[in-house]
Amino acid sequence: MLSRWAAQYRAWNSSRPFALGFALCFAKGVLADTFAQKVVERRERLDRPRVLAMALFSGAFCGCCYHYLFNVAFPRAFGAVKSLRSILVKTAADGVFVFPFLYMPTFYMINDGVRLGSLAGVTQRWFGEIGGSMQEYVKVWPATMLCVFSVIPVELRVSFIASVSFVWLVVLSVIAN
Repeated sequence: MLSRWAAQYRAWNSSRPFALGFALCFAKGVLADTFAQKVVERRERLDRPRVLAMALFSGAFCGCCYHYLFNVAFPRAFGAVKSLRSILVKTAADGVFVFPFLYMPTFYMINDGVRLGSLAGVTQRWFGEIGGSMQEYVKVWPATMLCVFSVIPVELRVSFIASVSFVWLVVLSVIAN
């Protein structure tokens, strides 16, 4: 039964990658930020706009943008082969370009837009926080991306990243809020 469910999941992931990626990562965002607020921060009341911001960011970027970047754009730009050179170039592109210049600005825009109703401080926030975010990034993501580009099947990349990023989103939620 489990193998039949896994085969169906992979089929859905292949035929509807954006819808499934958004739904999976939106749910992960809700769970991660709820966990961050209730368990890590021990808040009495849930900050619902914060949960919504994290869920929207996770669904949009982690579920949809990552699918496009890693499964469509990267193979076109760097090739679909799994050579050591290709894997290292894709991993470096994530750390040097995707994370600091796409992921974090998108996070700040969605977080500030939903929670504060303004994007006025996004640039200043990026300049103030990107160094610390990059220090945290290197602890988790280079090794994860090496796995993503070398052993994880294309249709399961977003799901794998989502499983690793649950803990990452808890950390990001706590340090960014």
